[in-house]
Amino acid sequence: MLLSSEVPSIDPEQEAQYNLRARHPEREDIYHSYAHRSARTRRRREARLDLRFGPKPSSVLDLFIPERTPSPPLLVFIHGGYWRALDKHGFSFIADAYLDRGVAVAMPNYTLAPRASVAEIVQEVCEAVSWLTARGPELGYDASRIVVSGHSAGGHMAARVICRDQMPGLSGRVRGYVGLSGLFDLAPLLRTSINRDLRMTESEARALGLYGGAALYRVPMLFAAGALETDGFRGQSLDFSQFCARQGHQVESLIVPRRNHFDLLNDFSSAEHALFNKTLDMLLPGSRPGPATHQETPQ
Repeated sequence: MLLSSEVPSIDPEQEAQYNLRARHPEREDIYHSYAHRSARTRRRREARLDLRFGPKPSSVLDLFIPERTPSPPLLVFIHGGYWRALDKHGFSFIADAYLDRGVAVAMPNYTLAPRASVAEIVQEVCEAVSWLTARGPELGYDASRIVVSGHSAGGHMAARVICRDQMPGLSGRVRGYVGLSGLFDLAPLLRTSINRDLRMTESEARALGLYGGAALYRVPMLFAAGALETDGFRGQSLDFSQFCARQGHQVESLIVPRRNHFDLLNDFSSAEHALFNKTLDMLLPGSRPGPATHQETPQ
């Protein structure tokens, strides 16, 4: 058993599966594109930026409310970055297509490791969603129609948000979950260089995972991963989706052709793709703006 005072050695196999920086040098170009697109989104009239939901410096969120749409449903998107990197500013572009379909979008920030533990970061994100559930009428969206989504580490946090014990205030409000290349078992990260910043112990990783008896709200669940991702990330999505299906949840799982861990968000943010349209159906049931031009593979 790993003790908190021990520094575990790196497992080369797990490092190759989860440390994606060396595997994807193109990620910087992808992020640059996202930032350029997001800068335009943040200039939209619908943008309400840096709304404070808590006392920490990081406890702010961006909210995008479609004009001329009374009481729209709300999509919450939680960015990834292994709990230690990135910022909501780089992902604002995701809101564009949803705004055009009459959906509000919220994107919270959170403290980054190692200034906060993973458990503290999860709690901060939960506080953001609690804040959003209490302010629907005030801010102009329907807080009884919320879909929670997240990418990579954000997929993990979004799953923690829909845990009944962690978020009792979401009862009757959450309408769906979308996990994009999510992490649901954190134990494989313990013997990677990522944990030098996260500083998780074995017991913390186990408690923060989603297999340890966490009761999730009974809502439709959509899992997606890119076909070009590592076996580790594809396996995390597929294994947890199958686990949820065995627990009686309504589950759909997609492996998206020609997408990797970083550019999967292009499908999530474009009305041309099934991933977007399936998410939209959770928010606006029965809404089908048109067939996807790229066919994903159901699992």
